[in-house]
Amino acid sequence: MNWGKGITIFMIAFMAFIVSMVYYAFTMNADLVRDDYYENERKYDDEKESKFNYSTLNESVTLTQQEEGVVLQFPESVSLQSEGKIVFYRPDQKKYDREFDLKINEKHCQVLDYTNFKEGYYDVTIQWSDAGKSYICENNIQF
Repeated sequence: MNWGKGITIFMIAFMAFIVSMVYYAFTMNADLVRDDYYENERKYDDEKESKFNYSTLNESVTLTQQEEGVVLQFPESVSLQSEGKIVFYRPDQKKYDREFDLKINEKHCQVLDYTNFKEGYYDVTIQWSDAGKSYICENNIQF
């Protein structure tokens, strides 16, 4: 083989690689993390304070997978009347994001059925307010 054929084969292989990468890039899903990103950025200080409030609790929220579903176990110090929400964010597929209202039962836990989720990785954010203070707990889970 001479130099001309080698360079030609290399250029054709390189162009095929570039074309395949462009095709791959256009077929990937490119959802934003949030649709209201800039508006939400203004709330950063409030979120930071809420995370600090959570870190000052003696106990933490535990997230486990059990037979009946995803179980969120809250500390005894959290009131049963606390209001908030639980957000399951799926980084690779926005359509699988889930949001639930916080409904703590008398055992200080909340159970979420598996039918609400698809297999994969989720970032979990639990936000609640109790006695005039707001709290944010962040966790993750793999189904």
